[in-house]
Amino acid sequence: MIGNGSMGVLTRTVWQATPRSCEYRHLVNIKSKEPKTGGSLKRPGSWNQECFRNNCLNMASPAEQVLSTGSLETLRTEDQRKHVDHAPANLSSSCILGLGTANPTGCYSLQEFGLECLKIYGCHEMPKAKETIERICKALGIVQKQMAFSPEIYQKHPSLKVYKSPNLGERFNIYEPEAMNIGKQAAERALADWGGDRADITHLISYSTTMLLSPSLDLRLVKCLNLQATVKHYSVSLLGCYGGVNGIRTAAEIAQADPTSRILVVFVEINSAAAQTVNPDNPFADLGPVVSNLAFGDGAGAVVVGKCPTVKEDTVFEVHRSESYLIPNTEDCVTARLLPSGLHSTQEKNYPAHVGQNTGGFIDQLLRDTNLTYVDVNWAVSSGGKPVLDTIEKNCKLNDNQLQVSRHILRNYGNMGAATILFVLNKFRSDKKEDETILVNPWTVAVAFGPGVTLEGLLLKSEPLT
Repeated sequence: MIGNGSMGVLTRTVWQATPRSCEYRHLVNIKSKEPKTGGSLKRPGSWNQECFRNNCLNMASPAEQVLSTGSLETLRTEDQRKHVDHAPANLSSSCILGLGTANPTGCYSLQEFGLECLKIYGCHEMPKAKETIERICKALGIVQKQMAFSPEIYQKHPSLKVYKSPNLGERFNIYEPEAMNIGKQAAERALADWGGDRADITHLISYSTTMLLSPSLDLRLVKCLNLQATVKHYSVSLLGCYGGVNGIRTAAEIAQADPTSRILVVFVEINSAAAQTVNPDNPFADLGPVVSNLAFGDGAGAVVVGKCPTVKEDTVFEVHRSESYLIPNTEDCVTARLLPSGLHSTQEKNYPAHVGQNTGGFIDQLLRDTNLTYVDVNWAVSSGGKPVLDTIEKNCKLNDNQLQVSRHILRNYGNMGAATILFVLNKFRSDKKEDETILVNPWTVAVAFGPGVTLEGLLLKSEPLT
């Protein structure tokens, strides 16, 4: 389970929990090793054996506790007492231990970017071109965004300007260095935020919707981040905007299955590599490519996830619960397909309505049995655009300020796909560090949406502001 928290709530799981006594015997019989020097994360040595023992004793019945090797006090050394005293109250939760984000250096005003695109495509002198771009920008709620594909890249690769071009191979060649650049930056920042020894990273998962590579992104990151050759690595593609929450959930479940693990998850989206040109003969007959080119920005995010933090590890968020829901009969509402000319995405007009009508009940599931209400939690929403946030705010009857962090990220970065939710969570955390009053509650719901239509959510806990 993702964690029963201080509330005693039994959460939804993706595996069957073992009996408490079996789980206890399995964990406490892990062999102890001599601690390393230099303050690095020790696994599966003595740093976590006591943590496991205490965790299992908390779960065990009184009879099981009597069968243990003595009382808690006789088990603890001075260092172990220090460890336990600094451990989070909920030792059964997986935790986000480090978080980092990154963007390309190019930052563009959305209106200027839209007009520049029309110039590149030779459509800027079309009737009402400027008015159309301004109207779309206003509807999207985006002021600026970061892009890897600068006008210079378009000049260097003329086929980018050609309708239904370039081919996938050329797009991949442009995508690869840009994805590796910001993916590595985000991962390095998450690792630095965690503060552990990167040799102790046991798993690496990469997420990207915008392109496919082989060797895949995860393999390339293993090398450039100097991770161990034995790290277990996975690559996930084409999940879309809910991939960020899905990735954190997956890492939390791995940590539950193996509390000695430390999982690095990296999300990279170079949406500008997937940008499609418009038909120069009638550029506004189909606004889909225009809207997509304006709505999506480029960004990367990364997290380090683990369980039973050491005294040298700080918890950013505890992961207490996860939920996933597939809205019936919405398979064609949001789609993405790899075609010879690149990634083509579609979104039906009723997408915001589907999301808005189902978000309330979905959040109710995240908060079930907790006595928490909508006003008792912070809302971290990975938005698909201003209409999505507006319909959530209306249908859930939220206060004007409850989605302000999500709107801030949308306004300044656009929709960065799977990476977006990392930016929202990082904004909550950075504002808290600056003693602002954004993170006003200890509990946060993190929600994202994407193809399916799929809703993914997490119930997170952090320390409240004092």
